[in-house]
Amino acid sequence: MEKQDRVSPPYYFFSKDYLSSFLRVNRKVALFLDYDGTLVPIQRDPKQCFLSDEVKNQLRLLAEAKHCYLFILSGRALSDITKRVGIKEIYYGGNHGLDISGPDIRYTHPKAIQSRPVINYAKRKLKNKIGDIDGAWLEDKKFTLSLHYRSVKAADIPLVKKIFYSTVDEFLKKNLSAVIKGKKVLELVPDILWDKGKAALLILQRLKGKCLPIYVGDDQTDETAFKALRRRGITIRVGKSKKTFAAYHLKGHREISSLLEQILAIGKT
Repeated sequence: MEKQDRVSPPYYFFSKDYLSSFLRVNRKVALFLDYDGTLVPIQRDPKQCFLSDEVKNQLRLLAEAKHCYLFILSGRALSDITKRVGIKEIYYGGNHGLDISGPDIRYTHPKAIQSRPVINYAKRKLKNKIGDIDGAWLEDKKFTLSLHYRSVKAADIPLVKKIFYSTVDEFLKKNLSAVIKGKKVLELVPDILWDKGKAALLILQRLKGKCLPIYVGDDQTDETAFKALRRRGITIRVGKSKKTFAAYHLKGHREISSLLEQILAIGKT
């Protein structure tokens, strides 16, 4: 990343008038939202991350609003994130945008499909090696594979990382796979030039008419979208950081509901 662009963004809680001024030119908002750490708090067990009734209702209203296109762009498998949000009328991107579905779009990166045998092979090898490490577990997301160690004892974390990298090293050397480092998770992904930023740009190309992109996320994987959209939209990091391309930050996921409510209010003016 370009060091000169990595600055601590100002805290900014959007006002209705501010967004309305953009909508006079763009007509609609294209709202991109990450899931874990953004719409829901991060949990030790990702299976226990559920939307609150308030946020889910706000998302449903935004999906129905004429002034908003709504996207959930997550590192989770497409089937998982679609089921967890459970709103048919919106766009979903799973596996960091490798797998996308929504109104008038169905896209899976061709090289992601080709990488499936590598994911299966790595899963079998890692499963045998981490079986005795308490708290370590694998998540097969079809086109990517995650090794979670949030519940692993601190003393065992170096061993988990060593096992992971020694196991996947052959795939990295052959440029078959790459590694994404998340929050207490290591993820094996296809070694292709694709990320959340490119996925967001692909989706925007499919939309009709001008719209203002707003991207909200909390993780390192969201930085690609912050960078891709920084000159054409509004980018918001959930949580303050000096190492981000986002233009603004929110204090935490608890402010998401207020943000969604203000975006909803724009359609009522």
